[in-house]
Amino acid sequence: MSIRKRESKKERNGYSYQVYFYYKDKFERRKYYSKSGFKTKKEAQLHEAQMKAELEEAGTLKKDYNLKFSQVFQEFLKNESSEYSPNTINHYKYTFNKYLSLTIGNKKIMHVCEYDFIQDYFNSLEDQSLTVNRNIKATISRVLKYATKRGYIRAVDMSLIKVKGEQKESRKHKIVDYELLQEVMSNLKPHQAITIAIGYYTGMRIAEITALCREDIDFENNTIDINKQLVYASRSKSEYEIRHILKTSKSRGKIPLPYELKILLKEYIEKYPYDPICSKQGQYFNVPNLGKKLRRDFGFTYHDLRHSFASILYTNNVDVKTTQELLRHTNVSTTLNIYTHLKEDRKLDVVNSIFNTKNAKSVPNSKIVN
Repeated sequence: MSIRKRESKKERNGYSYQVYFYYKDKFERRKYYSKSGFKTKKEAQLHEAQMKAELEEAGTLKKDYNLKFSQVFQEFLKNESSEYSPNTINHYKYTFNKYLSLTIGNKKIMHVCEYDFIQDYFNSLEDQSLTVNRNIKATISRVLKYATKRGYIRAVDMSLIKVKGEQKESRKHKIVDYELLQEVMSNLKPHQAITIAIGYYTGMRIAEITALCREDIDFENNTIDINKQLVYASRSKSEYEIRHILKTSKSRGKIPLPYELKILLKEYIEKYPYDPICSKQGQYFNVPNLGKKLRRDFGFTYHDLRHSFASILYTNNVDVKTTQELLRHTNVSTTLNIYTHLKEDRKLDVVNSIFNTKNAKSVPNSKIVN
């Protein structure tokens, strides 16, 4: 394989680099490969190495596409948005626009797919939040996976990329007990109260709850059919819409309708017979505003209701597999992670209850410290 310098009127220094070589494909046919326009010799060498690796792996060379990462990202959105939940696509867009558009977005896709390039990029982000860096990695991974499928690059093993960052103390989920549920429901408007009740008794995601219609509730067989979600993130109420693409394939399905919730829903629907169920006379309410009110006035979030549902199952000794099915987690590891945290919290409660250290009066006078 060879690299040579060529005159170029486009470049300030008057020249660019070209990669050129002959090779035999997997059918023993002699072929010629050439690509020009590299600003530096290092870029040309990087491309040469990539082509060599592709030849060794596939026995031939795919058509080279001189696309930027941003172009592939936009193509990914255009061609594959329908395969993901709208909220997931919005998350990818947000991450790209805020963190990638002015950095990796301007780089050629053939450079971004190189291990050294990606690892060096994440090494430069060590002072940034670990959560943010993980989101960036997920977005890059998705685009590179699409680029591989389209034949723009060879496959990239993103599991080899190490991501570091500042790990802030994560917010601890608040367990919403029955007493708090009653307090919250008595201080909210009916359509808001039923929204919270559904979350408490089922562990459903807020986007799924706010998309529920009366036909999704089977009072005879005591089931709730989850088959759609409300897309509301970064939108005004007039732009809210129902879509039948859910977060994951496991999100879709029927879940049990608890007796207490059944009574509440029957009474509510009889008085407010609208679709969606959680609406103001058939009109969507401002979902983010209710979320803010819950945090400000009651100290918990929508997702805390889902976590509280898992806690109720755990404290009642429901096995992990059943909990996974009820929460509709794709991977059991997600359920196990929740159970692990709940188990640690329970250990502290057990120890405190044994020594009764929650009651200051029960703590003996210490002679160790005067």
